[in-house]
Amino acid sequence: MKKPKLIIITTIALVVVFLFIVLILNEQNKTSTNILQDNLYYGSLDISSIDLSTAEAKIRKATNERENLGLIINYGTENLNIPATASSFDSDLSYFNFRYNLENIKSTLANYKQKNSLNRWWRKYISRQITVIQPELEINEEHLKTLVKDSFTDITIQAIDAAFIFRDDTITISEERPGKTVDWLYFFDSINQNLSDINTDAINVRTKTAYPEIYQQDLNGEEETARQLTNKNLSLKYEDRIWNVNRETIASWLSVNKNGDKIELNFNPDRIAKYLEEIISPDVNVPPQEPRFEVKDNKVSSWQLGKDGYELNLNQSAQLIINGYTKNATNNEVELAINIIKPTEANALEIKEIIGTGSSNFAGSPSNRRHNIATGAAAVHGLIIKPGEEFSLVENLGEIDENSGYLPELVIKDNKTIPEYGGGLCQVATTIFRAALATGLPITARSNHSYRVSYYEPAGTDASVYDPWPDIRFVNDSPTNILIQSRIEGNEIFFDFWGEEDGRVATTTDPVIYNITPPQPTKIIETDELAPGEKKCTEKAHNGADAYFDYTVTYPEGATSSPLEKIKRFSSHYVPWQEVCLVGREATSTPDIISSSTTPILDIIPALQP
Repeated sequence: MKKPKLIIITTIALVVVFLFIVLILNEQNKTSTNILQDNLYYGSLDISSIDLSTAEAKIRKATNERENLGLIINYGTENLNIPATASSFDSDLSYFNFRYNLENIKSTLANYKQKNSLNRWWRKYISRQITVIQPELEINEEHLKTLVKDSFTDITIQAIDAAFIFRDDTITISEERPGKTVDWLYFFDSINQNLSDINTDAINVRTKTAYPEIYQQDLNGEEETARQLTNKNLSLKYEDRIWNVNRETIASWLSVNKNGDKIELNFNPDRIAKYLEEIISPDVNVPPQEPRFEVKDNKVSSWQLGKDGYELNLNQSAQLIINGYTKNATNNEVELAINIIKPTEANALEIKEIIGTGSSNFAGSPSNRRHNIATGAAAVHGLIIKPGEEFSLVENLGEIDENSGYLPELVIKDNKTIPEYGGGLCQVATTIFRAALATGLPITARSNHSYRVSYYEPAGTDASVYDPWPDIRFVNDSPTNILIQSRIEGNEIFFDFWGEEDGRVATTTDPVIYNITPPQPTKIIETDELAPGEKKCTEKAHNGADAYFDYTVTYPEGATSSPLEKIKRFSSHYVPWQEVCLVGREATSTPDIISSSTTPILDIIPALQP
């Protein structure tokens, strides 16, 4: 009896030892394979048991095809088709609505390589564990919200509070009315799920009730209290300007507080502040006028003096109104609280030399684009960036409209061309981005264009701008002021940064361009805006690609920055760009859109930012 037992124990021991040896050998070789593990998915895309490069190509093809299909949005019986990227006759006015971020796809896939054979056998046959890699998405939520609200005009209705109404010294209570709003959380969750699954189903927009804050029943029986609280008119004063506020507006500032069975009416400072922000602030607020400087013969001279700015202090003014109106029985005039904002001081600039220059070429630009480049460059020429201050191009460009001297360019929306401002300003953004790199400054915000643009080659070194986003931002981390100077020479724009060298050295590598992807065939849209047969096309088609370059700043010994060397990689993803042509509709033609590609037709190509 002992012998069979010994044989069994020995056999088991040998099997365990054998499996242990196999396990060790496989563990030693587990990083040598480029094959992905079993039961692995990218969204809903099966990438199990294939090599890394094949999986990457499969993912890029699937996501590119999904982007080309756009998003189908349904609301009731209406629908809207939103492309991944908008189209315009100026590259600066084209921008993405959504896209897959594949910047780190190689390193991500490398985390899911097959391990040892035992592990693979266990996953495949025993545990049957499924692993899903969630795609990384970029969704332009603000623009999608604008598109949905503009396209479905009755999709939002503001809720209206019950309120006291004064007429001929008679007070009544208006009835509250509920409104409706889009369930944005559900909407964007649906888009995320749809794109993550690489799904082409339509996205349904759901609305929810927007409830009023004050109901008629809350105000019933409080008419006399409201009459006493609002028994006089109110005048708001700033310098020689006066704003008269009627009793109905004053009554709208009342809030209802419930304390058990008791109802109390009080003035709500937040409502007063909101009124001040919407009605009074636009007439009061004046931003400070910063001084502007010229460099002549290597000397800084001022050519525009600074001026104080003024800003209405909303919270303090609201409290002054409550105190002045409720506690003073005779005086119904309240002086508003104003903050004075001082401009940059021109003393001790310590500006001695050029510390960085950026340039770009805009050869081939039409006249409107050239005009806008010059206007945008002039907007930042002569600005001073203080030590520690963050520069924002959006903030310094100001309003981008005809009042600021800009000229429009055409974009395609709803099969028509409409004027849009901002063409050419990405030339300014790209050039100032390059100047900041050459100076060795920390870049805090930068976005590339949706597709490769000839003006901004080499690919990967561009920056886009539009109000309010995207923006180009950087910080002056040098110990002295930096003066921005712009110049245009022929077809080139330059930004020179003046300051004082502190010993830092900035270098950038040549961009690496890869994952070249061909575009879809030209899309033809028939229109009544052009003569029959006349054709007008956007910028020619471009291949999609990915690009990156490395930015290194080395600081001198004793510098306050830590560490003494900083390295940052700037990565860019460019979608394949499809040429879009408007063609004048022939008299016998009936379809709205004819496309040379097999891609489903896009009903609307919205005008968005650069």
